[in-house]
Amino acid sequence: MRPCEPNIQDPSGFRGFAASVLLHGLFLFALLSIAPKLLPPLEPEDPIEVDFIPLPPLPAAPPVQAPIIAAPAPQQAKPEMAPAPSLPEAAKDDGMVHSSRIYSVAVLTQKGNEEALTDYRNLSVDEQREQLCSLETLEQIAAWNKDYKPERMITYTFEEVIYEGNHMIANGAVFWSHDNWHRVKFDCELSPDQSKVVDLAFAVGTIVPKSDWEDHYLTQYK
Repeated sequence: MRPCEPNIQDPSGFRGFAASVLLHGLFLFALLSIAPKLLPPLEPEDPIEVDFIPLPPLPAAPPVQAPIIAAPAPQQAKPEMAPAPSLPEAAKDDGMVHSSRIYSVAVLTQKGNEEALTDYRNLSVDEQREQLCSLETLEQIAAWNKDYKPERMITYTFEEVIYEGNHMIANGAVFWSHDNWHRVKFDCELSPDQSKVVDLAFAVGTIVPKSDWEDHYLTQYK
């Protein structure tokens, strides 16, 4: 069924429709007019109070100072150093004790050693040389350090003796002192006729362990 439509050809129907539209329009206008009066007016909110706390003033930055550079002091001429005096060969530090005096001649000729002097003179030249240097080394050790009591010398225990001109060099010798064998090396210089010692240098080493005595043919001296 189709909806009822106003019949515009009917004058009475058209007037009724127009009156209805007019009434609705007046009602809508009246509603809009009284709407603002029905709603309560909006009250403004209390403003939020903000307290600004003043900040302390920033400290002033220290002024930048340029580094103070001292003026260089005037250079003074260095006094010329005198060259160090050269040391004599015998005084240089070679780790050895050098003799300041010779004892062997006085020992051989002192009273009471007449028999020892006779035995010495009966030796060959090579034997005299070895006995003379051994005697001088023992006397030098005794004068150098009173803690030692040198009584006997063996010149070839660890190394063979070297002969260079008037020098007898023993790098592997030992001497007896206080019930122990002590290692020693020496360089003994003899006069041209090899009749006396003119210079001697020596260095005392360690005690030979008793466990090594047999290997080197060492025995108790007394």
